[in-house]
Amino acid sequence: MASSGSKGSSINISQMTALVGQQIVEGKRIPFGFKYRTLPHFTKDDYSPEARGFVENSYLRGLTPSEFFFHAMAGREGLIDTAVKTAETGYIQRRLVKALEDLSARYDGTVRNSLGDIVQFLYGEDGLDAMIIEKQKLGILNMSNSAFEKKYRLDLANPPDWFKYDYEFGNELTGDKESMEYLDQEWEKLLADRRQVRQINKAKGNEEMMQLPLNITRIIESAKRVFNVKANDRSNLRPSEVIPAVQNLLDSMKIVRGTDEISVEADANASILFKALLRSRLAFKEVVKEHRLNKLAFDHILGELQNRWDRAFVNPGEMVGVLAAQSIGEPATQMTLNTFHFAGVSSKNVTLGVPRLKEILNLAK
Repeated sequence: MASSGSKGSSINISQMTALVGQQIVEGKRIPFGFKYRTLPHFTKDDYSPEARGFVENSYLRGLTPSEFFFHAMAGREGLIDTAVKTAETGYIQRRLVKALEDLSARYDGTVRNSLGDIVQFLYGEDGLDAMIIEKQKLGILNMSNSAFEKKYRLDLANPPDWFKYDYEFGNELTGDKESMEYLDQEWEKLLADRRQVRQINKAKGNEEMMQLPLNITRIIESAKRVFNVKANDRSNLRPSEVIPAVQNLLDSMKIVRGTDEISVEADANASILFKALLRSRLAFKEVVKEHRLNKLAFDHILGELQNRWDRAFVNPGEMVGVLAAQSIGEPATQMTLNTFHFAGVSSKNVTLGVPRLKEILNLAK
């Protein structure tokens, strides 16, 4: 369940199998409730981990009486916290909804209030409906130069063995100048994509998982099933068909329509990550060697991507203000409720979360 993401996480597994961990009450270790000690069962001035709420047993082994007591203290804080903060987060959400309820996406792509004042020039900076965005692995960020070249580069002057035997036009295209030009152009663009994405993502420590529209891998796998593409099939696609077709698809995927400098820059900023993903997934070597696609399947994939892209934009009239308010309110409620599951574990203590959110919304310090 933890690995599939349906419920629980690695910390729950750790608490069940290894140890429960340090118990925290009001952001500190268990305080001295009696004179110079936490419980009468300890000697005075005992600052040892077990006397101050460290639970070295797992749920599987079972807790000692003093560990159980400290764990109950931390759990009680979580329960009270839940009861009190549910009302607070409910009120926070209501205020957010009332403040943002008149914001809607318009036909020109902007987000405006009921008076027509512009709040955002492009919804979410990319104009896409959040419903179609999902976490996807980019895959090109942390790859070494040699691995990147091995995966995407194809030298027709000295082609590998698979190109001659597992590809329909292997012998015909060996040394073909036109195809070599197309492949060189694609390689340069892939390198440029990787450079740009690394630059953008430097602050996140080159995190591979990103929120992007259209799950391209799923669309490719679906097409392979529909067109019965087998793992040992020989592809009948040429570089002169694949590379320009992918480029035309990328060029048609406009977010900001305009030829002025600002529009062109805004469009590039909004789509750079997705286009890098698309180009890497539909690179010629991937299409021919990895997926073994034929012309029918490839054309179907391009059509499906274009169709889904056209439907990926936020609908004019969508009340995006209420959506944004609820998208803040829901995690705020969860922030309260989850404290119970990690009862007292210091690394997960988010008791300060809701009061901090209140401060931000009330413009208090």
